[in-house]
Amino acid sequence: MADETDLLFACICGRKPVTADFQPEFSCSCGRIYEVESPPEGRVVLSDPITPESRQPLAGFSRELRGLEDSQRFRFTHVITRGHRLPVHILFSPSAERAEVATGDMKPLRIESVRSVTDARRKWIAWFESLRKNAPTRGGSATREREYSTS
Repeated sequence: MADETDLLFACICGRKPVTADFQPEFSCSCGRIYEVESPPEGRVVLSDPITPESRQPLAGFSRELRGLEDSQRFRFTHVITRGHRLPVHILFSPSAERAEVATGDMKPLRIESVRSVTDARRKWIAWFESLRKNAPTRGGSATREREYSTS
């Protein structure tokens, strides 16, 4: 069995693997950031990469956050609807500890008390999945599960 401190992960850029020493995240030299999760089952799970963006359309993001000198732009993909992955954009300021996260034509979600870009990603996914969970299901869907009474 390999020592837990010797786990190697390869970035999608193809550069040499990065050692993860069980920190919650690690960065590749190309700038991509990965979140490392260790579920109770003992296996280690890597998030999809969070990729820095030098340029992106900033329409929709607040003027205040765009104007901060330390604002950083990132993107990641997430399953939005029916298994389709779409890009999700993050504008993050370490000094303000604030991020705005948006996908498609959705208004950016403003998130306060953000420690890192992975923290912003995690909070946005939790918010988005709560919307999906609480969304009404459409009747007549072929994939909808049905409950039957046994009484």
